Amino acid sequence: MSWDNVKGVSSAKIWTDNPNLSQAYLFANGNHQVKVTVGLSLTLTNISQGGPTADEVKAALSLVDYETGVALSYLKTGSKGSYGSVYLPNLPMANNAVTASSDIAYQYEFDYYLSSDSTINPSYGSEKVALLLSYTDSSGTKVEYSTASGNKSQSSVAVTVYPPKRYGMSDGNTMPIIFNIVDDQPNFQLLSENTVVIDYYPQEMTVYGLRIDDPYFRLTQFEPVSTPESPTAFLQYRINDQSNPNQYLYYVAHSFLLSENNLTTTGTNYTAKCSFVTNQNYFLLQYGVSVHQQCGQIMFVRIQTGIQYDNVNVHVGPIADSGGQANFTVFDQFGNSASVDVVKDGDGYLKLSSVN
Repeated sequence: MSWDNVKGVSSAKIWTDNPNLSQAYLFANGNHQVKVTVGLSLTLTNISQGGPTADEVKAALSLVDYETGVALSYLKTGSKGSYGSVYLPNLPMANNAVTASSDIAYQYEFDYYLSSDSTINPSYGSEKVALLLSYTDSSGTKVEYSTASGNKSQSSVAVTVYPPKRYGMSDGNTMPIIFNIVDDQPNFQLLSENTVVIDYYPQEMTVYGLRIDDPYFRLTQFEPVSTPESPTAFLQYRINDQSNPNQYLYYVAHSFLLSENNLTTTGTNYTAKCSFVTNQNYFLLQYGVSVHQQCGQIMFVRIQTGIQYDNVNVHVGPIADSGGQANFTVFDQFGNSASVDVVKDGDGYLKLSSVN
């Protein structure tokens, strides 16, 4: 049997990637994870023979509550997810995981990813985590080795649990998400146009940014909810219509949630592509707008322009017009989320409508 040659455990330890290896901080939002690592070395009866495989040792290991020695109450293990940033509430600018794991090398090392949510932890209780090794030796005896309280070898990670971070508008009691103009005179160019277009009159281009109003918490991801991203406009607003049976002539304001958004880079420059189409999805023209994006910002572009195009030889239909709004879910680096709505005001300019 795989454990026949095991005499016992020579050393065992559990730690995390927080600079304080025995302490971790977790948001109980179901997304945020803290990583804990288990290190284990076995003493073999005959060193010329092998011991159990890594898979066999992993199967014999479990994480337990340090105080009780039984299964965890407020935390659960799972596969590695997208939100594993180290949260340090007292050192908010130092949120990097450490790579130095332990002062000795172990025969076996395994990573576990812990999370919590309001279903398993409605009161957001904290918990200290220890390890338990359970196997059957060559004599058929069940052997248990634990680092929980009261055992000879004690090692644990104290996971402090916080409620999910709440975001809202700037006039509320929650941490605000703000929406403002970051460039009211961006460079732009006409990338392409259809032959039916007679003329166009660019009047105003504005770049907006949406971000958390905080130097530490930042947006890292967003998920649109039935909201088109550029080059398609999510909001197409007719300011003026001077069309006749032969030609369409409009003064419009179209707004775009940029598909080029990259929230995790700092100081990125790119050209956002923004297209104008008819209500039959017939392409008219496309602008390229220069955007400078900071880390943690979601970028929007609003283009206010005149456009004139032929309706004699090719019946492409009137300019698209919609009262749409941008609905999406945002996530910070710890997986805390909020639902955000961006709409137009009475003049067709963009504004933040709600955060919840």
